[in-house]
Amino acid sequence: MILILIFWVLVSVAFLGWGKLSTSILGPKVILEDFSETGHFFLGISIVGILVGLVWCVAPITPIFTGLLMGIGIGYWLASLPFHWHIEFKNPWFIASSLLFGMAVLMKSAAPTSYFDCGLYYIQSVRWAQNFPVVPGLANLHIRFGTFSSWHLLTAAFDWPKYFGGDIDDLGELVLLWFLIFHSWNSIKRSGFERYLSLCLIFAGLWLAFPLLTAPSPDLAAGLIGMQTLWQFRKFLRAWNPKEANQLNTRGLALFAQSLFLIQIKLSALPFLLVAFLVLFLIMRKGWFISSFHLIVFGLIVGLAMMYRSYVLTGYAIFPAFQNGWSPDWLVPSDLVSEYMDGVRGFARHRLSLSELQSGLTYEKLGRLTFFEWFPLWAKDRKITEWLVILLAVSGWLLLVRFVSNHIRRSFKDHWPLIFFTWLSGMMLLFWFSNAPDVRFGMAILGLGCSYSVAAILLNLSNRFPWIKGIGFQQMALAFLAFGALVTCIDLRSIKQYLLIPPLYSKAPITAYKNDQGKIMYAPTDEPSSVIQSGQCWDGPMPCSIKSVPNLEWRGNSLADGFRFHRSIEPIQ
Repeated sequence: MILILIFWVLVSVAFLGWGKLSTSILGPKVILEDFSETGHFFLGISIVGILVGLVWCVAPITPIFTGLLMGIGIGYWLASLPFHWHIEFKNPWFIASSLLFGMAVLMKSAAPTSYFDCGLYYIQSVRWAQNFPVVPGLANLHIRFGTFSSWHLLTAAFDWPKYFGGDIDDLGELVLLWFLIFHSWNSIKRSGFERYLSLCLIFAGLWLAFPLLTAPSPDLAAGLIGMQTLWQFRKFLRAWNPKEANQLNTRGLALFAQSLFLIQIKLSALPFLLVAFLVLFLIMRKGWFISSFHLIVFGLIVGLAMMYRSYVLTGYAIFPAFQNGWSPDWLVPSDLVSEYMDGVRGFARHRLSLSELQSGLTYEKLGRLTFFEWFPLWAKDRKITEWLVILLAVSGWLLLVRFVSNHIRRSFKDHWPLIFFTWLSGMMLLFWFSNAPDVRFGMAILGLGCSYSVAAILLNLSNRFPWIKGIGFQQMALAFLAFGALVTCIDLRSIKQYLLIPPLYSKAPITAYKNDQGKIMYAPTDEPSSVIQSGQCWDGPMPCSIKSVPNLEWRGNSLADGFRFHRSIEPIQ
């Protein structure tokens, strides 16, 4: 716990420094006075995540590179002192709540992980990034490497097991802590609807994030950064003034960078690309061509790097959606790509029971069902709490439509940018439901939509019950959420066994075998059966795959040369 706390402090300062550095290089002449250190933190983590993705195109993510990132970030932050802090730790209720949130998240972070996907491919992704640059055909070894998340690249840069004897992959928990403290302060500082919205976002963040903690989960990162980005986008549009001489402010730059980072974390975050386009559109509409040029070049560099990584990993320019005209020798077989896409859709629609698996039903078959075939299964699977979140999220969008319509009627000239947020929110809900309708894949839009509904309810109640308007109610609600978070996260192992150094990753039983070339490869000792999938390599030696793949060829003598299937034979399924 102590080591994780030190890690959080150093990394936070580094991200703050990178956030301030990026605004000084690419940023505006006019910086919003109320752009907080939280805004710089989220901008900084996005910029660093993008830089790590660029470097991985040509080199592994080494401790030397990490030290350079840390040194530049911390150095620039120290050079920018003193500066005004937006968050002030003066209110005793806010101080107490922040401490309780910090203890809760810290205790959860120090506990060992048993998250299934962590053993399946998260840790292996981190190890590949730390040891090799982007590897040709790596998705042939494990299909999930085809959508290599930038969150795992960022984790690779800030995972230091060699030096401390424990694995630190707690960036997601750090993001949650910043999210909680920022909206805790907002819930006390703001008034009216904004106060209730921040309070509800705290609850949504806790409820949606807790099942994903203790693992470097892209779903957690995309959900939290996504919620914060949508909140910032809403504020950006409400503050947009067509008469202002320069509206390319820090928040606009942050939205652009965070959106580009989000789509590299998780494919389900693809709608955030619209945020970047909308920000760019508003800037170009003003005629600020130099600012627009900077953002376009920045976006093109990020986009080309993303396509390059996809092409090298899979042979597809944008995996798994678009297959280019080239056909490199490491191209992932099209039947495996189709099976993967069907499986992802099927998994999000319905969790198969043991009896269904034994009867021959698979996630791939689920993914190919028509809407009227899979919807009853999906609806039956939803828990009451999930239905409540979904219904509140849809209600929140409807309330947003009404709110924007009322403002547009009053003054279209002043409020027309709010149309973007309403349209974007609806598109995100539709994209989530049609592609991956599992709550954890839609954390950002569901969390914000649900919070919007509950905040509107609290605002309405406050008009009937004046005591709800008082700061006392807000302070008590905040303290209740913080205490509930601590009770939920209490783990005595974190105090007894991992007070100083966090645990190492699990060591799964691994079996070595030789492929058809005689090269040594690895797979879990208990290979997955046709009914129940396991195949967790955890922190095993490389190259480790979900099961033995003897017909997978090495393209050279080194793992960095990549993998391919011989064209004359079919890959083992």
